[in-house]
Amino acid sequence: MDCKQAEKLIPDFIKGEMETRAAKQFLEHVKKCPSCKEELSIQFLVTVGMERLEDGDAFNLNDELSARLQMAESHIKIRQRLQRGLYYFEVIAMLIVILVMTTVVFI
Repeated sequence: MDCKQAEKLIPDFIKGEMETRAAKQFLEHVKKCPSCKEELSIQFLVTVGMERLEDGDAFNLNDELSARLQMAESHIKIRQRLQRGLYYFEVIAMLIVILVMTTVVFI
């Protein structure tokens, strides 16, 4: 992912509307790219900061952004594990079907 693609995804990340593959690529890029990390921080501070000011809540946006980045990484890992589990389940189900079909053919 390049900087241009990452910058386009920042609003989706802030809204929490990214699919797993895009989120993983986005997070990997932001970790390595200081300018995109800074752009993410700026957009997050403006977007979420304005919401917090309207609500009148106390906030620490730097901590909140760090927490959101960690949560996104955690969700990606969980989704990947679930996808792997589903893949293994499908393979086992296919093997069972093949086994049953072979047994029926020989009976």
